[in-house]
Amino acid sequence: MAEGIDAVARRAGESYRPEVGSSVGLQRGSTSTTSAPSAVDLAYGRVRKLIVGGTLAPGSRLAEIPLAKRLGVSRPTVREVLRRLESTGLATSDGRGLRTAWMDERQLRSALLMRASLEGLHAELAATRVAAGEIPRIQLEDLVKVADAADRATELGELDTASAANRAFHQLIDLMADSSVSSAAVDTLWDRILAATYISPDSPRRRVQAHREHLHLIEAIRAGAAEEAKRIATAHVRAMVGAVMPTPPEFRRQVPQSDGSDREPLEE
Repeated sequence: MAEGIDAVARRAGESYRPEVGSSVGLQRGSTSTTSAPSAVDLAYGRVRKLIVGGTLAPGSRLAEIPLAKRLGVSRPTVREVLRRLESTGLATSDGRGLRTAWMDERQLRSALLMRASLEGLHAELAATRVAAGEIPRIQLEDLVKVADAADRATELGELDTASAANRAFHQLIDLMADSSVSSAAVDTLWDRILAATYISPDSPRRRVQAHREHLHLIEAIRAGAAEEAKRIATAHVRAMVGAVMPTPPEFRRQVPQSDGSDREPLEE
């Protein structure tokens, strides 16, 4: 698409910036009023990118000293990053320390169903606001541009770009819904789902169908058809249940010790 996703999103109604360290989506935040990110913000963004983007696989050990060396930051900074990761559900304790979070099939299904309900709500709210004359036409045109960008990137096999554009499409609808609390919940679900799964090319039939669903959703929102928009958005996400599978946690191989105990090898 001629314009970058960031430019389209900014015109959609708020100032946006790429999420610090994120491989997907956009982060709300006015560049005119938001102060420069702190060392913790930057470090958190980098680790979050490693987790959500799949570089750190589900179940990977998050050790303080190796992370501090890898990021080039202090251990107190890493400790705050780890606390933040745990609070957002991207890290979990195994009783000995923190690991990147993972999901089993039941948990993934639950997360997708919750996301489906919230995105159905956002589509309903967005369509209601369109019917009330609160959404400018250009924002709806932006939705089409981002949907087309996701479709083209998927067709070309540019999966990171496709994932970013797909998430931006849904976040633009979140913006139109003007429901900050539920939008924050959806953002957290997106992170946890992406961290627990992996990006893979959809079958050609599903790719075409997903793009068609995006366009039908846009038409329903544009027409102010709140119930129809809710139905389409909910079904769109529910179609992922059973179609995507969680990545099994990749625990490190335990090394037998001379005292008979087992210990995970230290990270380099």
